[in-house]
Amino acid sequence: MPRVNLSINQEMYDKIKHQADIQGISVNNMIYSQLQKQYGDDEFDYIVALDCLKQEASEQSGYFSLWELPTFKEIGNMKSGHEKKESPEQIRARLGKMFHDSVKKGQVWDVMIHKGKIDVPQHKSKRPGRAVIYAKKSEQRELLYNTPDGMFNIVEQHLQEAINQ
Repeated sequence: MPRVNLSINQEMYDKIKHQADIQGISVNNMIYSQLQKQYGDDEFDYIVALDCLKQEASEQSGYFSLWELPTFKEIGNMKSGHEKKESPEQIRARLGKMFHDSVKKGQVWDVMIHKGKIDVPQHKSKRPGRAVIYAKKSEQRELLYNTPDGMFNIVEQHLQEAINQ
């Protein structure tokens, strides 16, 4: 995929950054989305898809990965009248990065990036190195209250959240 180096004045950058912050995406993704709308043949709208992912993530419970969200899972099944310029893998990679950045910025309600391992019923471990695991903040706090040293864990959790933001 070709790369473009773009130089703009500070005033224009500030406007784009402001709009990107409102949307919960990076400046690069904001510019790419606008170029895609203006010049792209593809009908895929990253901003709409990101909003759908945010909504679906807010409705999840417990631990989850992007592959458990319907919008992310169905990207390969999209129908279009035009020949796709980007593969489903490229779309998922870009959309996954956009979602991850939004979660890091705290723009996905009650969702956080889970650090460490979790045990799943099949005795397999999901690790962040393999796929990013997200968790509901409210459910994380409930689990912390139920531990014998709950107070220490709660303080540690709040400190970790403050560091991440």
